Amino acid sequence: MDTSLGEIDPHRPWIRDERDDPGAMNWAETLLNPMGETSKLHFSRAWTFMFLGRVVLYLVPSFVVAILGISGVAPEIFNTPLDLLIVTIPAVLVPFALFTVVTEFTSFVAHTRRLADAARPTWLAAIVLVPMILGLVAYAAGTTMGAAQHRKMNAPPAEKTETAPKDGAAAAEAKPEEKPKGQQRRGPPGPPGPPQSERQAAVSTGLGMALPIWGLASFGVMIWSLAFVARLPNGGQGPLRTGSDRTPEELAGGY
Repeated sequence: MDTSLGEIDPHRPWIRDERDDPGAMNWAETLLNPMGETSKLHFSRAWTFMFLGRVVLYLVPSFVVAILGISGVAPEIFNTPLDLLIVTIPAVLVPFALFTVVTEFTSFVAHTRRLADAARPTWLAAIVLVPMILGLVAYAAGTTMGAAQHRKMNAPPAEKTETAPKDGAAAAEAKPEEKPKGQQRRGPPGPPGPPQSERQAAVSTGLGMALPIWGLASFGVMIWSLAFVARLPNGGQGPLRTGSDRTPEELAGGY
């Protein structure tokens, strides 16, 4: 069926493929049902929602906590470690972590449906799970290293065996050691904060290792999704392309 500009959606006149009609998109099916198929525009809308949700839930709370810390508000309440499934994260990142876990599943579903619609192997959708797997491995290794380093730094000093002092040693020990003038030890300008617990050290090291690895892997998956999956033709017809400015008849005819 040939269509003219604006016939499918007057707000998006460039859409001429009725399979990409925004009004016909079923969000629940697109995000939760891996057994169906999803057109390219519907997939792109779902992907944008999941991506922007992660960005907002990570940057906004982190920025607010940073501003509060600069203004003098104690950040301990925001950085309290909380257990979430098999990881421990700061309280401020709990919404981000929950949304990320949920969208890992919904992203897998959306990719499966898009690949099925484009007549491509659906097992390729497992690529979107690679960043989380690598992040969990890095987190486990980081927490182990952080806890071991904390125990090593806070281990009690070894007891020294006392030996009998030699002649004249007692007098030398009795004499107080004089510190050179002008080299008095200066303390910190303010009261020291509470010492970091082993759990906090483990979580800090684990997140420090996991987030960069997860971020880099996610960036690679993002490029794959945008450059390949999102450009697959509807129904497997035609070459890789952007937009929906051609009708199914035009795609079937090879132009």
